[in-house]
Amino acid sequence: MSTAGASTASGGGWVAQLGAQFQHAAVSLWRSLIVLIFSFGMPLAWLVLIGLVAGNAVIDESTGLRVMQLAAPSAIAMGAFFATMPSVAVAVGEAKDRLVLKRLRTTPMPSWAYVAGQVLAAAGFGAASVGATVFVAWLAYDVRLPAASVWPFIVTVLVALASFCALGIAVASVAPSARIAETVSIATAVTLAFISGVFVIGGALPAWLDALASALPLKPFLTAMQDQFDPSNEEPQWALPQLAVIAAWGVVGAVVAMVAFRWQPTIRRAPSAGMAAAETGRLAPTTAAPSTTRRRPSTVLSRVGAQSAAALRVAARRPGDLFFAIAVPLGLFLLLVTLQGDVMRADGIPVATFTAASMATWGIAVVSFMNTAESFARSRERGMLKRLDGTPSSVGELIAGRSVATVVLGVLVTAALLAVMVSAYGTPVTLGGIAVGLVVTTVGVASLVACGHLLAAALPSARAVGSVALILLFVLAFFSEVFLVESPEWMEPVGAVFPLVHLQHGLTDAWDPDVATVPWLDLAVLAAWGGAAGAAALLLERRRVRR
Repeated sequence: MSTAGASTASGGGWVAQLGAQFQHAAVSLWRSLIVLIFSFGMPLAWLVLIGLVAGNAVIDESTGLRVMQLAAPSAIAMGAFFATMPSVAVAVGEAKDRLVLKRLRTTPMPSWAYVAGQVLAAAGFGAASVGATVFVAWLAYDVRLPAASVWPFIVTVLVALASFCALGIAVASVAPSARIAETVSIATAVTLAFISGVFVIGGALPAWLDALASALPLKPFLTAMQDQFDPSNEEPQWALPQLAVIAAWGVVGAVVAMVAFRWQPTIRRAPSAGMAAAETGRLAPTTAAPSTTRRRPSTVLSRVGAQSAAALRVAARRPGDLFFAIAVPLGLFLLLVTLQGDVMRADGIPVATFTAASMATWGIAVVSFMNTAESFARSRERGMLKRLDGTPSSVGELIAGRSVATVVLGVLVTAALLAVMVSAYGTPVTLGGIAVGLVVTTVGVASLVACGHLLAAALPSARAVGSVALILLFVLAFFSEVFLVESPEWMEPVGAVFPLVHLQHGLTDAWDPDVATVPWLDLAVLAAWGGAAGAAALLLERRRVRR
């Protein structure tokens, strides 16, 4: 074979390997429901919700700028960022944890081809998300991209996708484990989305926060697209300053990845018997000599207590769950009160009180509904529920113990928000209001835990449960006055059907010193949802067992 022929074969070899790796990564992302939810579900749901809440009226008569012309870039930025940075960080982190990258170095495929395949697949999903959002915005709301800005828009999207993927690789390179890579990447994505104004339509962020966000990669991307979608611009909007910031972050991510990248995990620990036992609340086996003291038979209360303690230990080992349950509500509380000002609402309720109740509702829903549903489905998939048959514990005791732990977490969420509300804004709350709020929190947790078990019983896999729970929670939050200070009148009857709004109203009434009554109606609705959802979940689980 000639030298030219050998070179061609070699080039064809690595091109084929890169193509195969890209196909494999794309199929893996397609099968990951959480990636589809973050890449397509949340941006499109956000776009539709803003259209329902704010309409599509003209907000600037001189330029013809309409609400959805301003909202569409936010949905585009959300999809492009969520589809790339977290996806790449999680995929590469998991491959490193599972020693896939280490084994690749002993195969004919170049190691870089794996990373390149992941980047191309994630960027492809990001581009598809952008295309789908633009299409829906055009079809449903007549959002149009001016002809002069088409090429600047395409270049900006491509540079942003490449930069976001580079940042994802950087996170996976620095993080010592896949779990930390997942937590850091998703937490960073959500935090940047909020401080960059992705979830703020028509409002103004504080000057210092806007300046900080403008130095980070997501805000310049959003600003560039808002300029490009402005119908009054007749000249190409290249947004070179914003493009330079986006590209600079891509270079930073690439440099960090090259310096810090490792082909195997920095810390790799085999799960201990104690950690495995923590999932079921059983004691790990020990090699110590058997005690001569006869152990007393365990009681139901002691077994439930053990399950509760185990659930709290597991929660402490999952920083991502705690971030979304506690840190996100606290951050949103401070951001929303800053945007609105510490004033009174039209109904006489302090904005700080209403917002604290809203964010407590979100945090409680995360730990009670989303985390409970996913945790129970995961335990079922791993066979933990079946293994309980050979132990003194029962499935009912496991559920009871985890529910108690969830109540503890829910109380922590509300206590943290109350403490910040009182200390930062001086908003008064009575001791009786704190006591009533504790009752509302407990009943709300029990109700949402039952709803979480119903969702886990209705869906086939833990991954599907977590993804569906997230999108349901996201949509219901808008109908339940969690993310909206003043909801349109037509949304109130819809939200009143579901438990989330009653938890929010119950906490608001409890913490408002001018309201002296117990929110009996809200408590009754929460209890009714808990009873109905628990009974339905029990029936579905029994059918599953019989099958």
